Amino acid sequence: MKLVLIDWIDSHSGRGWQAVEQLETTAEPLYCRSVGWLLKESNGCKVIVPHLAGEKQGCFQGCGDITIPNKAILKTTILRGK
Repeated sequence: MKLVLIDWIDSHSGRGWQAVEQLETTAEPLYCRSVGWLLKESNGCKVIVPHLAGEKQGCFQGCGDITIPNKAILKTTILRGK
């Protein structure tokens, strides 16, 4: 598996009632960065997982997985190959 850094955008919402003028000034996607082992690339998305355990013990597990749609990805940087 490759270790990757993914720069991507996401939707977000405010908290409670706000003045419309303030809402208009925050009208842009949220810039995000995520690091993890690239588990899968298919169906128009990438799945990364930052925590892996048990590989040498035969009970390979992952925790903290995230699925990011390719349409939301701005850039993928390979930090380490296999």
